[in-house]
Amino acid sequence: LALVIGLFVASSGLYPFIGQELFPQVDSGQITVRVRGSSGLRIERTEDLVAGVEEMVRGIIPGREIVRLISNLGVLLDWPAAYTPNSGPMDAFLNIQLSDDRSRSSQEYARALRAELTRKLPGAEFAIDTGGLITAALNFGLPSPINIQVEGRSLEVSYPIAEEIRRRVAAVPGAVDVRIQQRQDFPQIKVNVDRVKAAYLGLTNEEVVKNVVTALNSSVNFAPSFWFDHRNGNHYFLGAQYGEEAIQDLDTLKNIPLTGASNGSPVLLRNIATFERAVAPAEVSHVNITRVIDVYANVDGRDIGSVAADVERAIAGVEVPPGYAVRTRGEVASMKESFADMGFGLILAVSLLYLVMVVQFRSFRDPLIIMAAVPLGLLGVIWILWGTGTTLNIQSFMGIIMVVGIAVSYSVLLVDLANRRLAEGMSAREAVESAGRVRLRPILMTTLAAVLALAPLALTPGQATTPLARAVIGGVAVSMMLGLFTVPVLYTYLKRAPRVRETQA
Repeated sequence: LALVIGLFVASSGLYPFIGQELFPQVDSGQITVRVRGSSGLRIERTEDLVAGVEEMVRGIIPGREIVRLISNLGVLLDWPAAYTPNSGPMDAFLNIQLSDDRSRSSQEYARALRAELTRKLPGAEFAIDTGGLITAALNFGLPSPINIQVEGRSLEVSYPIAEEIRRRVAAVPGAVDVRIQQRQDFPQIKVNVDRVKAAYLGLTNEEVVKNVVTALNSSVNFAPSFWFDHRNGNHYFLGAQYGEEAIQDLDTLKNIPLTGASNGSPVLLRNIATFERAVAPAEVSHVNITRVIDVYANVDGRDIGSVAADVERAIAGVEVPPGYAVRTRGEVASMKESFADMGFGLILAVSLLYLVMVVQFRSFRDPLIIMAAVPLGLLGVIWILWGTGTTLNIQSFMGIIMVVGIAVSYSVLLVDLANRRLAEGMSAREAVESAGRVRLRPILMTTLAAVLALAPLALTPGQATTPLARAVIGGVAVSMMLGLFTVPVLYTYLKRAPRVRETQA
């Protein structure tokens, strides 16, 4: 018994070396490549950049293994902007669907793409994800598992903090594709309208803005009209807009004619406004009304839990002025919350199981003997997760819960029969030895059935349920081997009859 206790204490030291992640990495057969050029890059140049990326993809992944390759460029400045991760004409993403008979995993191809793209296209920014639909759902739609948000009112104050965080996170081993989502250097032209001049010419500031918006986008944004096609049942927006060739440079922008309700003839924009070049945010994001800047990072070569822990230590010393905050979101935050909930659920389940057995056995000692098998099962889970390099995640947590039930059932078989032998007049030692001989076969058969049934799944890497199978195999096997010795020892110790002192006449 002392040996098992010492073994459990020593083996618990392996726990910090077991990686943690919310959901195990699986070979989903999907790769998403996010591409970002310099801020304000024209859509034509982005198209050339993406064409080069597509060529590199086909050079690394054999054509027969690519089922589908779809590229999405830029963003439409309308409602569809809510459904794309692109924030401007310099952004694009590629979705790659791989065949089932691929020669390499999605992660291996992603690693090769990351190295090749960053080497041959150093001026662009890339982020490669292989998580697929499940990971996207667990991340609540975020593009990366690690998301650090800088909250604050002023973007001019938040951005230097985010840049310092990005620099520190990029130095963490295993953190890749570290980037800031909301760039602040998007080129713009500020049109400063002289309202007095505009008023003298019969124009209001609102009319000037609507004329410029019509020229650069469409009048649908402020004066939507509809046309209904009775042949197909669809309705279409109708609005005025300029041809793409109309606005080519600053001079053509200055020559936009302005009309209003009160002016007699069109007025050129240059006659009532001045122009200056500046930079502005490419996009502005809010969480709970507060402005935020997101720092994203993917993980490669390490588990998310250890990388996130190193990231938190790396950014702990970042100075944040009053009124600003740095928070972690994404899969890391979900993982901590889920693990806390599942840990509480496991403790609650074990407690309720003990109370139920107290009622069934009408004893407080017998359930204690039975529950001794639970830490033995956890011991096996720790060994196999550490030995196979498997992370602690939702699947392996489910395996732990299954191990608790199986390990307890082993002890129930032993203790229940031993109690009956004890009631027949045997001593505690004789009763538990007899129960052990009788129950050995069903316990072995149950263990072998579980191990053999789950072995194929445990030996297949890249599957979502592989951690569950490994956790169950390790926990059940060790619980069976050590439980056959530990439970009888505890039973003998706690059930032995008290000694009666002999009195001399």
